[in-house]
Amino acid sequence: MSTTSLHFNSTLAPTDVESKDERQSSISVPSYSSIKPKLPLRWQVAMIGLTCMCTFGHHWSNGLITTLKTTIEHELKINNSEFATLVNTFLCIALGFVIDKFGGPLLSAILAAFCLAGAAVEADATTNGLNSYHVLMVGKIIAAIGSGSLDNAQHKILTAYFSPGSGFALSIGLIWSMANVAQYVGQSTANVMSQNLGSYSWPLWIGAIIGLFSFLCAVSVFVLDKYLRSYYEVVDRCEHFDPSGAGSVKVGTFHWSVVRQMPLTFWFVVLFATFQNAGMSSFVSVSTQLAQQRLQKGAIVGGWVSSFYLLLPIAVTPFLGVFIDAYGRRVTILFLSGCIFLVSMLLLKFSQTVPTFICAYVFYALAQSITSAPQVEIVRSIIPDPRYYATAYAIKKSIIQGSVIIIVVATGKLQDASPTDSLEGAVTVWLVYAFVSVLISGALLGACCTSLGQRYLPAVRLSQVRPRHIEREVERLWELRQDTVTEEGKRDARVTPRQKEEALKSPVSSSVSLYARRVALGAGFSVVLIAWVIFGFGVDWGDHASSAGE
Repeated sequence: MSTTSLHFNSTLAPTDVESKDERQSSISVPSYSSIKPKLPLRWQVAMIGLTCMCTFGHHWSNGLITTLKTTIEHELKINNSEFATLVNTFLCIALGFVIDKFGGPLLSAILAAFCLAGAAVEADATTNGLNSYHVLMVGKIIAAIGSGSLDNAQHKILTAYFSPGSGFALSIGLIWSMANVAQYVGQSTANVMSQNLGSYSWPLWIGAIIGLFSFLCAVSVFVLDKYLRSYYEVVDRCEHFDPSGAGSVKVGTFHWSVVRQMPLTFWFVVLFATFQNAGMSSFVSVSTQLAQQRLQKGAIVGGWVSSFYLLLPIAVTPFLGVFIDAYGRRVTILFLSGCIFLVSMLLLKFSQTVPTFICAYVFYALAQSITSAPQVEIVRSIIPDPRYYATAYAIKKSIIQGSVIIIVVATGKLQDASPTDSLEGAVTVWLVYAFVSVLISGALLGACCTSLGQRYLPAVRLSQVRPRHIEREVERLWELRQDTVTEEGKRDARVTPRQKEEALKSPVSSSVSLYARRVALGAGFSVVLIAWVIFGFGVDWGDHASSAGE
């Protein structure tokens, strides 16, 4: 008999001489529910509200840089390749391990401090006639150290207070809703303030003040978390009990095996996000300028039009979170978002009329509004051990940021090469990215509906079903995937649904799976490495252009 079975026998089969009370105490998990009261709903709401505000300043400042692109290029005398380097976000795999070790509340406060410091440096770079691109880039990199993982820390906080199907998707939807509010207000008012106040440094300083507000909210989250854990029963939804005690890795310690053991399903989701998220993010970085070119309008009108994509997610993402909590269907939503993004880019590519252009932005706004929440949710639902959610999310985001750097620098060079400073070449690149993302999400959706896909990628299927039907679907998939059911497993009826679910989400023990995961890991590392090389070339191209211009 296996170690797991022996453990079950020793813990779940008490001797006859034990009394009823002793039997109950022997199988119960140490609990303090009788000492501490249950966490009230009002404190959960307060935690969501403060957590949402942690990134408010970052998204506000991010919208400012995007909208002031044309002004910054003119005032700082840089070209598009130089500006592209400002979009870089610090690659954050290491911070994912740190978040898993020390928790979301502490890291939220620390990372929000980086965002605040970076925003202040960015504003100072444009004040009193300094107009230094290099100082501005330093500020952006400082802010990126914080912003690159601040949302990860936010999600880690909420994974402790909410579980999938029980409010987690709703809380993620609220976070992204407030993020879009911040970015919309910052993006739509940047050029207005710049022109009416006489300097484009004013919007940046206001962004720094908002960053201070977010830092104070992050500190409040840290204090509130300590208070709630001291006086109320806060059940960490990321924790689960491993009855066997075997094969576990101590949380809080870096183990390369955590990265190597990410299942193949996870890498398919990362591959989708590498194209979908990178394409959409790079489009955002030049959306104001594209609106100015197509509409033949000034910076203010361009900023308003390009900011429209932020309005729809404000209302849609919370309701989408409610839908995911109730019905699942995460892969379907990803496929739908990819298709809508593709339609948006097709309209931009093959039509030059103003109504079609506005329609393309509407479709882009819809795609943007249904992309973020399901991607955050699906990462948690497909990894075997939710305690390493921050690590998994950091790997995904790090690769995405590498892809963003590659595409933004590439589209910047295409624009610089155009004699009319046109973005038409960039639209072609976005169209290709959208098409590939549809192919990948379509393949994942097909895997959910076929017996072959359900056998080898069962986690994808589990992310589709209703949360209340998870246990029933786990039993069906457990019988379907023969390699996970040994003869002993069939006889041992005491294997819990939670253990079966974890086994289904774990990597398949086969040479094909091992090689495929190694290739995926190597490809992800290559994307990050290429991004840093291109980032260096981006700075070099810009320096050469500035020297030639002078």
